[in-house]
Amino acid sequence: LETEALKFKYTVTMTAADVSPRSALATLTLSASTLSSDPLLALVATICPPYQTKVIVSKKKNEPLSLTIGPDTMTHRNAILRSLCGSGMHNALDSLGSSPLLFLGGHSASSFAGASPVSSLAIAGISSWMSVASSIREGSADDVSALIGQLNGYFSTRSFVVPSAAPTLADLDLYLAIVAKVSGEELESMVGSSVNTRRWLVQCGATLEDLAIAAAKNAEYSKIPASKVPKGLNSKPRPLPMFFYGDEDESVVA
Repeated sequence: LETEALKFKYTVTMTAADVSPRSALATLTLSASTLSSDPLLALVATICPPYQTKVIVSKKKNEPLSLTIGPDTMTHRNAILRSLCGSGMHNALDSLGSSPLLFLGGHSASSFAGASPVSSLAIAGISSWMSVASSIREGSADDVSALIGQLNGYFSTRSFVVPSAAPTLADLDLYLAIVAKVSGEELESMVGSSVNTRRWLVQCGATLEDLAIAAAKNAEYSKIPASKVPKGLNSKPRPLPMFFYGDEDESVVA
């Protein structure tokens, strides 16, 4: 006798009220002081889907930063950020879905197990550039000045630090490390005629402003205080582009 397995079809409908931290895949624990002093970590923590990440903000100043996924716990800040933006959270913050976010340049999924050598190199590059950001945070304004000149040459053939359609986690981390040391008129003076670095700084600043708006909306249910984006270059009015239609000579004659 042959038996046929019964097949059941069902639909699950979830509302915002159904989403709770209990359904989270990971738990991020950090102190309130760390949250307020690290705008990038605050942005990512707030933007993370609540059904994937439970965020515990401790009032203890010495509360160590940690991310627990299953039996594994991470304590290194850069590794935690990359995990939250990549495969640790099923690439929710690194895909062109309904809410396109490319914190890892869209390389997270394709770099898994070396599926794409290009993406694997990009992920390695993000890690390296985040280490550069860490060194800038620990360095001086002179280090920022030297970096700005180096970046101008680097960005002469690139939009961002690794191949990406938008600023990655590394771009944003490096930008925030720079403006934490130097901003406003002092940064304007350092950038000077370095047009490639200026373009990158402006793009990163605009991206962070957009992310801050998204984070503020999520803060309503995440209960995480909205983060403030540090000031970068001074915004200056730019002249509107002029268009010519080929009849300028006739207008002059008339």
